[in-house]
This record gives sequence, C-alpha cells and structure tokens, in this order.
Amino acid sequence: MVKLTRDQVIEICGRMDDLRIASIIGTGATAAELTEARTWLASDDYLGGDLGKSANGRVARLVELLRTDEAEWDDR
Repeated sequence: MVKLTRDQVIEICGRMDDLRIASIIGTGATAAELTEARTWLASDDYLGGDLGKSANGRVARLVELLRTDEAEWDDR
C-alpha cells in the first residue's frame, strides 16, 4: 500500500492548507481511498440517502476531514 503524498492530495482535492493536507496524509490513506472519499462527498445524497449506505473506516475519516473544507473548493 502506497501512502499519499502532498502532491497527490492537492491533485485529488485541490488547494488546501498544509495542516489539512497533513491531517489527510496522517490517516495513512491511499490515493484510491481519498478519491473514494471525494466521491462520497460529491454523491452524499444519492449514496447515503437513497442507497442507505455510508462510508466506512479510513474513507469515513477522510470524508470528515474533507467536509470541513467543502466551501473552499469553489476555486478549484
């Protein structure tokens, strides 16, 4: 399992502050897990509501970390 780099986090999520990037990397997540978390955020109504599913484990933690910055993604 290859852990995330700063450049990968920015590529997947766009620009964000270094503390948030460090928190994401600190989860030990992979690029695939971070991409899945972004998908959960983009599809939250459909996946969470309609299907009755939710993210689990590390992906759920990433969703929490990303959700706090959601408003800042408009400039991406």
